[in-house]
Amino acid sequence: MKVNHLQINISEIKNKVGASLEFEFEEKIDKIEYKKETLRFTEPIKVMGRATNLGKKIYLVEGNIRASLEDNCYRCLEITPVLLDLNFSFRFGENIKSSLEEPYLDENGNEIFPIIGENIDLDLLIENEIILNYPTKILCSPDCKGICEKCGKNLNEGDCSCKRGAIDPRLSALEKFYNR
Repeated sequence: MKVNHLQINISEIKNKVGASLEFEFEEKIDKIEYKKETLRFTEPIKVMGRATNLGKKIYLVEGNIRASLEDNCYRCLEITPVLLDLNFSFRFGENIKSSLEEPYLDENGNEIFPIIGENIDLDLLIENEIILNYPTKILCSPDCKGICEKCGKNLNEGDCSCKRGAIDPRLSALEKFYNR
């Protein structure tokens, strides 16, 4: 499922340089799929911010994204809550020959995204911000013990009866060196 319906109508600030418009959205999303990964949301995402007319048909949209997700712990595989609190800043322009996937770059190197009619569409950009800022390794706690590599028991729930200390024979020389 994709993020959709996050659009800001700029008609009331379109002809007033310096004018701004506050916005707030709450959008229910079940999941976002990206490169064979699935981001699972537990609550609607919240997006709030302000759109400002900078003049010369350019608009600055700044705000915050809050999202609650769940994922598996990197070490023990238990389902773990993930909270995202992200700030964003985008520029949009009227009559810009670009797309949301490939924005126009102005003389200062700022990315400028197109406005469609009188609407600023944040859908794809908010989705990209979530994906780009998602942690690579989720931990249920900083001291997570993980799972036993032999039997698969969650070691946070107690020790297993597997024999530890069996060293790969290729590393036995290192074991002797380490034990000195």
